[in-house]
Amino acid sequence: MKNGRVFGLRREEFSKLIQNRVLFLDGAYGTELFKRGYVKGKEPIEILNVKNPEAVLELQKEYVEAGIDFLLTNTFSANRHKLKKLGYEELFYEINTQAVKIAKQATKNAKKNVYILGDISSVGEMLSPIGELDSRYVYEVFKEQASVLVDSGVDGIIIETMSDIKELKLAYLAARDVSSEIPILVSMTFEENGVAVTGTSLELYVALFNDLDVDAIGMNCTLTPEKMTPLVRKLALFSTKPIFAEPNAGKPTLSADGKLIYKTTPEEFAVHIEDYVELGANIVGGCCGTGPEHIKYMTALIGQRRPSKREIKQMNVVTNRTYMMNISPFLIIGERINAAAKKKLHAQIKEFNFENVLKLAKDQEKEGAQVLDVNLGLESVLTEEHFKKIIIELDRIVSLPLSLDIQFNNFLESALFEYPGRAIINSSKANKQELDEKIRLLKRYGGILIILAMDNKIPESAQERYEISKQAVEYTESHGIDRSRIFVDPLVLPVGANQEYTVTLETIRLLSQEGIQTSIGLSNFSFGMPNREQLNASFLALAMHYGLSGAILNTAEPTTMNILNGMKKILKKESTTASVDEINNELVKLLLAGDEINSEKYVMSHLTTMKPIEVTQTILTKAMEEIGNLYGQNKIFLPHLILAAETVKPIFNKLLDMIEDKETIKLGKILLATVEGDIHDIGKKIVATVLESAGFEVIDIGKDVPAHVILEKAKELKPDIIGLSAMMTTTVVQVGEVVKVLKQNGIEIPVISGGASMNEELAQRFGSYYAKDAQEAVEVCKKILKK
Repeated sequence: MKNGRVFGLRREEFSKLIQNRVLFLDGAYGTELFKRGYVKGKEPIEILNVKNPEAVLELQKEYVEAGIDFLLTNTFSANRHKLKKLGYEELFYEINTQAVKIAKQATKNAKKNVYILGDISSVGEMLSPIGELDSRYVYEVFKEQASVLVDSGVDGIIIETMSDIKELKLAYLAARDVSSEIPILVSMTFEENGVAVTGTSLELYVALFNDLDVDAIGMNCTLTPEKMTPLVRKLALFSTKPIFAEPNAGKPTLSADGKLIYKTTPEEFAVHIEDYVELGANIVGGCCGTGPEHIKYMTALIGQRRPSKREIKQMNVVTNRTYMMNISPFLIIGERINAAAKKKLHAQIKEFNFENVLKLAKDQEKEGAQVLDVNLGLESVLTEEHFKKIIIELDRIVSLPLSLDIQFNNFLESALFEYPGRAIINSSKANKQELDEKIRLLKRYGGILIILAMDNKIPESAQERYEISKQAVEYTESHGIDRSRIFVDPLVLPVGANQEYTVTLETIRLLSQEGIQTSIGLSNFSFGMPNREQLNASFLALAMHYGLSGAILNTAEPTTMNILNGMKKILKKESTTASVDEINNELVKLLLAGDEINSEKYVMSHLTTMKPIEVTQTILTKAMEEIGNLYGQNKIFLPHLILAAETVKPIFNKLLDMIEDKETIKLGKILLATVEGDIHDIGKKIVATVLESAGFEVIDIGKDVPAHVILEKAKELKPDIIGLSAMMTTTVVQVGEVVKVLKQNGIEIPVISGGASMNEELAQRFGSYYAKDAQEAVEVCKKILKK
């Protein structure tokens, strides 16, 4: 017992269990309870914990009898935010506590130990900057639910079906803050290409959570068993933690009596799960469509098998939401977001004007930076809100990964809390007090640390710098931070102040021999001197020859960058990372960079030879179509798409004001809604953004919208097409209900449907068109309007 909490499974025991044999999770709840007829109207399945606990108990007993090791609580959507949106906030506490009681009852007479995992999932809406929700608010939502589950006696927490790495990180932090004693399993959901809808690849996800204090890393939902196999192979290759996978049992379809069924048989399901085990999965289970029969067949086939040994490939990378930069063979860190010596920039930052910071970010990216160093200058006149906002703004414009040069630890922690990836902490002195705090932050948030080769003063000799650095690295390693996550700054001093630069070079050589990575602040070398670029480039070449691993430098210096690229060739330190195909359309580049001023100049310059409507249709719309295609081809991701759409809106509106017949400019009017009982709107918002970008007028009437309201809005607004989103299997039948209500009232407007639970077969049965993603929605809408 700790803090009044009773734990049935400690992390040490979990670790032993998972090493001895493959363990089993249960299957689906929503689809099973829906199939059995227990879900009524728009009620979430979690309400059954209070209104019909026998139904939940019956299903959970069947899962226990099927041979599972972990039983999940029926609390997937039971966070306060979601319940409030569904109208059940007052039952938050009862729903969660009852869920644990029911699970305990279900495991009471089990033939073996069955542990209970408190199930936590998304709040259903996007966080800033992609959406509106505040990170601290979302963290508190998750912490509240985790606290209730842990206080009620769960053995561990599973956080699943997350599509936003930032939301997942906040949920993990909340759960771990509730208890350091219990196992925490984390899981994201990916498309077939291995990328989540918010642009995070499986590799980015694993790179961050390898650093964090989780007990297993997994994936679930969206994909059928065979489609998930290549991703399990990749997860097994890169994860340093135990891994798990929970695929769907195929795609849903309607039975003759109108019930949703999944076509993957228990035998087919188990065969694919066996492949996962051979690839190295430590825990296996099922998601949508998997019932007790699937799980029973799976446990019988796998039996008491020991986990397969995995060969793990180390990922030494810096990441954010969408970018992953290899640290080796040489890391280029842009230095120019530094307000320490720029009074004007510092004054702008103080007033929350980040326009020039964002411009510097994009400029350095074009110039070849791989990471951006962020120093907001004099911190005593700033607040935590400044550091929170700068991280959100840089995330919004999809900038490169960050190196955080923040001196006040509370400000540094605010930035790390908000950051959606694996950042560099720049830096720590080589003394215990500073190192202990930075180690704490590294363990809590992940990332990489730069250690200065000094304590309170700079050692004069290379040997002294080497020894103090080596001791600091070894101390950091002794606290569980791998050497691959550490750089040492050997300290570059101004050559104009008669400082002996050979001391720095020799320190680099000594540290390199020990396998310790080094990074320098290059511009310090030429401080106060004329012809700075020549000096910087020359010293960089020498330092690279001595074994330098990275540098914070001015990427706007062509001589420095040319020398850098030349030295990389000579030293065979060229990166083998493939680059995205070059974009030739200048306006597309500007829109993706969020450069509204130059985008507008580019568009308006065509008004000298074209009419406003021609500019809109041949310049602006075509650029956005290309951006939509890039998104559909997975060459850009959701944050890029949203940024481009936000950038283009004011320009489009200016052109619209110049056109007399405004209706001729739109391809058509589309009414969008998420169906009744479903409060998820991430997918719908993506579709809305892509449709608007393609030139459609989009009217989004929200989520959890009943059929009769959609009917009323259709009569009032007279759209050309109605688009419906159904994320949850339990609400997908509402698409058919909307189509039926429209037809009964003589409304012949075409309906297009999509969402995680929809497919072509279901859409046809419901009498609607189907679009598997946002880009296909554009094509389907165009075809409908041509008819």
